[in-house]
Amino acid sequence: MAPLTTEPMAQPPTPPRATGYARTQFMMVKIPVVADVDDLYHQREDRIDQALKAKGLGTVIGWGDSLGEARGGRSRRVAYTRVDLDVVEVEAARAELQAVLAAIGTPAGTEIHYSRDGVSVADVFAPPDWQIAQPMLHGVRDR
Repeated sequence: MAPLTTEPMAQPPTPPRATGYARTQFMMVKIPVVADVDDLYHQREDRIDQALKAKGLGTVIGWGDSLGEARGGRSRRVAYTRVDLDVVEVEAARAELQAVLAAIGTPAGTEIHYSRDGVSVADVFAPPDWQIAQPMLHGVRDR
């Protein structure tokens, strides 16, 4: 029997899920809706999914339109499309998403949300560049 020690026990590597897939992490892309620019058939989500799958980085797990603020008692308009992702490696997925989103013409203000050291951050598209790891509070840019 091994003697007792105060040193922390080495942890075994995290095993793959029972399904055989590697552990994944949640990410989200938030694409502003621009008037008169229509993605009626949601082709952007397919392009994002194809790009991630092609490099073995993850997949789109869902998407949907989100409403903006109410204006003076009138109905709310769709403000952005949210694309939920399940990724294997956040840093590689971020790099791929930045390239794909710029290539498919997403508008300024598009955000790639992820967690870094337990803090919610997002890369924000400000063409032609990305503002990296901007702090977020409840999914909203923390200014």
